[in-house]
Amino acid sequence: MKQRKTFLSLLLALALCLSLSVPALAGGSLYDIEILYRDGTLVGCYVDESASGDGWSYDSATQTLTLNGLDCKNVYFSVYSGNSDNWTLCLADGSVNKAEQLGLSTLSNGEHITITGTGSLILQGNKRSAVDFHLSGSDSSLTFQSPLTITGGPNDGDRLPLTGVKDGDYLVYQTADGEKARYAVIAPDGASVPETPEQPAVNTAYATPRPILVNGQAVDFDAYMLKDANGNGTNYLKLRDVAHVLNGTAAQFNVGWDGAAGAITITTNAAYTTPNGSEMSTPFSGDQSYTENQASVLVNGVKTDLHAITITDASGAGYTYFKLRDLGEALGFAVDWDGTSVVINTP
Repeated sequence: MKQRKTFLSLLLALALCLSLSVPALAGGSLYDIEILYRDGTLVGCYVDESASGDGWSYDSATQTLTLNGLDCKNVYFSVYSGNSDNWTLCLADGSVNKAEQLGLSTLSNGEHITITGTGSLILQGNKRSAVDFHLSGSDSSLTFQSPLTITGGPNDGDRLPLTGVKDGDYLVYQTADGEKARYAVIAPDGASVPETPEQPAVNTAYATPRPILVNGQAVDFDAYMLKDANGNGTNYLKLRDVAHVLNGTAAQFNVGWDGAAGAITITTNAAYTTPNGSEMSTPFSGDQSYTENQASVLVNGVKTDLHAITITDASGAGYTYFKLRDLGEALGFAVDWDGTSVVINTP
């Protein structure tokens, strides 16, 4: 376990240098078990030590994480032993637990997680998926012990049956229609759960003062940054600005609109031939309020999850900004940090 702790510490340091989203790293950012409270406080422990906090406790002897009245933003439970062990997430009897996302991860072969108890866990507020289960090793599994079941859907309040569908190294919980569950309830079969109002977000987009280096050249994008609870920033750019700047490079792409599908379309390896005059300019400056953007995006005809926000000008017109790293991963260009500037490099 000590080697794994050292590895995670190095991984965290690299993530901070590159401005990566730390919770997306395998095993969480600092601990095997992490509780991120709504005020930004992060607590946790390793799986070989017992610990407890407000609404949770972990017993290393039984390898059991118990939730008992927990109200937080995220819960992460990464398990690793190398011995094909069994692990337990227990919802204490009669307890109501609330979070935006439950993250589970098995980091070696044959690790099994069982969710037990007669309490409930309401997962609401995550824009991508309510349950994120990463299976790094083969023959790993997640089981809901009777009477617990998992229901939910794409919308708050949905109580549709959910099924875990393998997608690469992930188990994605979705409805029978294939819609990803952004809202989920883990509770005894047929049990009612209290209504949970969505937690208000701190919706401030911060103007980015420095240029971005594109293949070594400084470019003044109208860029914005979202900050997490620890002040770490994630960069967002307008899609057409990126298309305009990368036009003529190996990562060039065209942008369009599919009215029938109600989706933004992106065609890779194609020249940007559809400018609309909004490139590289906006009628506002400085920090702005924003709203989450749920627009569908088709990359070469395939629906792709790209996180986006909308900033609205004084006239009510909306400008959509996409997470830069999402664009890089989807469209084939590299995003990095050189210590002073964000760097974009095309193949």
